[in-house]
This record gives sequence, C-alpha cells and structure tokens, in this order.
Amino acid sequence: MAAGAGEILQLIRTGRATTRTQVLDVTGLSRVTVAQRMDALLAAGIIRTAGDAGATGGRRAERFVFDPEDSLVLVAALELAEPVPAPGGSRATDTAALAVVDPHGALVARASLDVRLADGPETVLPRLLDAFDALLADAGIKPAAVGGVALSVPGPVDPHDHRLSDPPVMPGWGAWPVVETVRARFDVPVHLENDADATAYGEYTELAARHEGPPQPFVLVKASGFLGAGLVVDGRIYRGTDGGAGDIGHVDVGGDAVCRCGRRGCLAAEAGGAALLRRLAEAGADVGSLAGLRALAERGDPLVTAELDRAAALIGRVLAVLVGVLNPADLVVTGELAVPAVMAGIRAGVYAGAQPRATARLRIRPAVLGPDAVLVGLARVAVDERFSAEAVDARLG
Repeated sequence: MAAGAGEILQLIRTGRATTRTQVLDVTGLSRVTVAQRMDALLAAGIIRTAGDAGATGGRRAERFVFDPEDSLVLVAALELAEPVPAPGGSRATDTAALAVVDPHGALVARASLDVRLADGPETVLPRLLDAFDALLADAGIKPAAVGGVALSVPGPVDPHDHRLSDPPVMPGWGAWPVVETVRARFDVPVHLENDADATAYGEYTELAARHEGPPQPFVLVKASGFLGAGLVVDGRIYRGTDGGAGDIGHVDVGGDAVCRCGRRGCLAAEAGGAALLRRLAEAGADVGSLAGLRALAERGDPLVTAELDRAAALIGRVLAVLVGVLNPADLVVTGELAVPAVMAGIRAGVYAGAQPRATARLRIRPAVLGPDAVLVGLARVAVDERFSAEAVDARLG
C-alpha cells in the first residue's frame, strides 16, 4: 500500500525524511502524490517549513518539521504519599504534578496540587480540573490550544475500558469513569495511564530523541514508596492483557511483611520505600521520609546502607527474571530510591541471577529525565495517538 500523508508525517517526525526529495526517495511515490500529501499536512497546520536543508542539484531543498497547531497537552501525575512510620504519625499529603506540555515534550507551564486520593474521584477530580483551568489562565493559554489531556495514577489501568482495575492503594477509584469525567470539562481525547508506564515512555522517547537509537525492548523500574515497572516493546507501552504488566511489586520474595494487597512477602512490602522506612523505625532509626533516607545513605549511615543493600538484592533478584524473559536493551531505575547503593545492588543482582546471554548488551542506568519523565511520557502518549499515521489519514481523508 502506498504511503499516505500519515506515514509521510512519521518520516518527518522521526527525521528520516524532512525534504520533498527525501520523502520521494524513501516512499517511492510520484512527485505529484508527495506534493499533494505534504500540502495537505501543511494546510492542516501539522507541519511547517523551517528553512532549507542545503543545495540539492543546484536548488535549495526546503525542510519541513512537525509543528502542529492547537496541540498542547494538559497532563497530571497523581502521586500517593507514604505514611510517616512513627508512633502517632499521619500520612503525608498526596500530590498531583500538573503541566502544559508542547508536542515535542517541552514543559510550557507547571503547577502542583495537594490532594487526598483516599477522598475518592468524586472529590479529587473536580479539584484537579479546576487546577487545570487555573494553570491555563495563569500561563495565558486559551483552552482551544489544548489538543489532549493525560493523567497517570499509581495503579493498574485496564487498556480496554481505560479505567482503574481495583487499585489496592486507591480505594474507591476502581472502574470509576475518570476519562469520561475529564472529557466532560475538556472536549478532547483523554488518556489514563499507570504512572510507571507513563514514566517508562517518557524515558524511552527521550533516549530515542538523543539519537542513541530506540532501546528495544526497554524496562523502567520506579523505586519509590512503592515498586513498579513500565515496559516499552516495539516502541509502544506494553500493558499486558488487563494493565497488569510490570507489576513487580507483588512478586513473592518471601518474608512476613503484609502488603497492601493483603498478601505477605510481596516485593513492595519487603523492599519498597514504605517498607524501608518501617523497618528502620522498628530498628530505632526514625528517618521520617525518603528524602531523609537518601540523605543518610549519602553520608554512609551503616543501618540505612544495610537496609538499602537488602532491598536492592531483592529487587535485583526479581529483575533478573524479567531480564531473562524480556531480554531488554536498557533497564532504567528511577525514583527516590535510585541512589548509588541501590543501583549497584540491583546491577549485581541482575547479573548474578540472569544468564550472561541476557545481559551481554544490557545497559542498567539511572533516568535522564528524573521526575519530569512521567509528565513528558503522558504528553507523548497523547501526541503519538493524535498524530499516528492512521489518525492523520482519517482526519485528512
């Protein structure tokens, strides 16, 4: 089948072909057909000219870039706080990181909102939508410039109905029509993603954009209060049958700690950030927060170092199985627990537990985007769907 305008757009977006001549060479289409399809992309405001790409046969070759109009994305990452592991301590405030992101993944404006996810979607979502309105107003951005909305949540999202699937840490949110509620305020496509999945996609697309080559497959581990993994396979988020792919936090590693899911010995209950704070408090070290834990780790505190070593060994053991099954090119570790000691322990556990063939080309490294990865990933999910080859052909057809 001949390349349509949507496929030509993908060539321009990826930089494979950015002039008419290059598009001709790659697609084999006639000059007239290429001109018609690129003119349609120009007329729709999806691409624009951006100077020239040098002389070609004595003529200056006009260069085209992906620069769509009204395609800003509103994103929000809902993050669950952890309880303070001290007698009489209360749980810290949950947060929502909000941002306006352009089609290339650059953050245009940002804000934060204190929420309480336990209050349920009926209370949280209206506040979040009001915060979106305020963010746009403060940044001087008209709502008409928004082409999509994307939210991330710390729980599994069913890829078929786009609703939370019985999230153990978000009671009351299961099967709630989050997407429909947001779309009632913003009449644009709305996406709901697991936080580790969105973070993985942000990191993946950033590494690909830095011309390191698409890391295939790609695994990201979020090591924070909880533990989870995001998988990118063949350039797409791999969510599994019902959104449970990458749920390493509930792998049984032994132990007696009770997990939020009700079982004992889950990886998250034994090696997650909340578990570390609890174990340290039981040992008489009231660290108080993951930030405090990081500070003590940097100073080489022996008790903290021992707990981090234990946690990293457990995480590495589980990831060794994942590496053996998926054989990824990159394994990125992010989150508040991605300190050097944990990185080293995970690396040691993976290399000890997986076959040499599975790790021969594996790169285990920290994140490059840090906490912004989830926001960038959310925006790119929305942009990639809106400007997929199929969607563009349908719009222009």
